Amino acid sequence: MIGRTTRIVALALAVLPALACPNPGKGKTAYVGATLFDGTGAPAIRNAVILVSGGRIEAAGQADMIKVPRGATVVDLAGRWIIPGLIDMHVHLERRALAPYLAYGVTSVRDMGGLQDSVLFLRDDVHNGTADGPRIFLSGAMIDGAPATFPGATAVRTANDARRAVGNRVLIGASQIKIYTKIDRRLLEPLMDEAKALETPVAAHLGRVDAITAARLGVRTLEHMSGVVEATVRDPAPFFRAHEDFFTGWNLEERSWAGLDSAALDRTARALVQAGAAIVPTLALHEAWGHLEDSSYVAGLDLTGLPPVVREAWNIPDLVRRARITARDYPAFQSGRANQNLFVRLFYRAGGQVLAGSDSPNQLLPPGASLHRELRLLVGAGLSPKDALLAATREPARLLGAADTLGVVQPGAVADFVVLTADPLADIANLALIQMVVAYGIAHDPRELRGR
Repeated sequence: MIGRTTRIVALALAVLPALACPNPGKGKTAYVGATLFDGTGAPAIRNAVILVSGGRIEAAGQADMIKVPRGATVVDLAGRWIIPGLIDMHVHLERRALAPYLAYGVTSVRDMGGLQDSVLFLRDDVHNGTADGPRIFLSGAMIDGAPATFPGATAVRTANDARRAVGNRVLIGASQIKIYTKIDRRLLEPLMDEAKALETPVAAHLGRVDAITAARLGVRTLEHMSGVVEATVRDPAPFFRAHEDFFTGWNLEERSWAGLDSAALDRTARALVQAGAAIVPTLALHEAWGHLEDSSYVAGLDLTGLPPVVREAWNIPDLVRRARITARDYPAFQSGRANQNLFVRLFYRAGGQVLAGSDSPNQLLPPGASLHRELRLLVGAGLSPKDALLAATREPARLLGAADTLGVVQPGAVADFVVLTADPLADIANLALIQMVVAYGIAHDPRELRGR
């Protein structure tokens, strides 16, 4: 009798959990049947299952290794491809660009300087869920020499000014410091000392310091490959002087790429790799700069996700006037593109870290679409489609200190991924064939996002 009672009690205890949890998959979504490129660098996984719960990836892998719990919502993606959410490592964020980024699968962005209070509000709105947009890693206002090049930047004149500016960015929760073209070595050294003490990486658009010097002082990323020309020519002094005016310095750099020697470029690439710097080439920006007034080039851009107000704000005629660009400049800008591609290729083959960034939504650089263009240009420069994708997924996440949670589709990561209708590893242009964007675990129709 005692044995029978014991068995009845044991059976009741075994049944109770099942009665308490009739739908173990409630609130979970299983994306099944697609081929998964998980962003780790491993081979693609066919017939994959991704289980999402609470905005995180609970499981990801081959279907025969993962059981879909009863009651979970199942999304059949047979014949599709899944990649991690893209990370754009160089944007100048505006509220009207939030939805277009998501529409193109860009689920995280690194803001490289703008109106500080505005970007802070955007970051908080996205974080709190009051606005749909990519996760934001902000720099705050750019730090520049005096007088500052652009409104909103912080002009520093002394070493103490530079140190205080770094401290201010840390106080607002900046992910990195962004320095600009008028920062010279006299200001860069104390700025880097403070950034190192506060364990905050520095991104640089250089003008008065060459790339190798900046890298050896600890600059982590070289935006637009700035400072490479100055590090490669015999005498950088004329370039430093030219950067007393932004457009004079920028145009001189763009014209000078064409005349660089390949052996000298290789030496520069290897020195930068040895110093530990990464590059954000923004090839899409360099390409656009040589075609500002080329109607056929503009016709080839994907502007379908661009709000009209953004295109109107570009005001190309005003930019050409302010930049003092003449018809003779465009062939010179365009001829430098081959050496820019060569430098990316040399740097990457030497073991350097290449990060994809677009500089959008500046002129001819529509948000979201320009990162796709950047990846196509990186492939044109010599990266494989796989390596170009890693430059917009795994590598940015590593640099941002989020390698386990962003840029990958694996257990514990944030549920940020993109569903494509064709294989991006076979042709990087297939990245444009987006069926669905999942950000923070929420699925979006890209067509609806483009209509905002």
